[in-house]
Amino acid sequence: MTYKAYTWKTSGLRPIGRTSMVSPQDRNKKVVRDFFKLVAQGRQKESLGFFAANCKQHNPYIAGGMEALFVAMSEVQQRPPEYPDPEFTAKRRLAGGDMVVAQVELLNSASKPDKGGLRQAHLFQFGKDDKVVEYRDITQLIQPDTPNPTNAFDRPSIPRKNTT
Repeated sequence: MTYKAYTWKTSGLRPIGRTSMVSPQDRNKKVVRDFFKLVAQGRQKESLGFFAANCKQHNPYIAGGMEALFVAMSEVQQRPPEYPDPEFTAKRRLAGGDMVVAQVELLNSASKPDKGGLRQAHLFQFGKDDKVVEYRDITQLIQPDTPNPTNAFDRPSIPRKNTT
């Protein structure tokens, strides 16, 4: 089998600074960042350590728990790539309470972004032991010919007040 290597980009995400006072939200965002690093490297089995043993996953296309989901992810990565330069990018991570939402993008080809891919929102709910207890993912196909030139991951524009 051929291993499909992904290029990992963080799109401006910064590691947590060296401080003894890290908020639970920052700690959870770091877990999510580390999870995606392992997934991008094809190390799904290792990433299971971030999830509680009884973690519920809500992917409607995968029956079973997290292990079944990671088996499916591994199978996808082992397929020969259609293009030689697939790219996985973590766009942003947002945290509030016990939840972290991560926006990620998987392009079929970094040099030919019009060849499609996936945009995903991943929702991680953390338990008291800093383990993920519920996981959801929402996927949108990247299609080059859409009527709206912006995409789901563009940063929102904030209208400025007219000061004149």
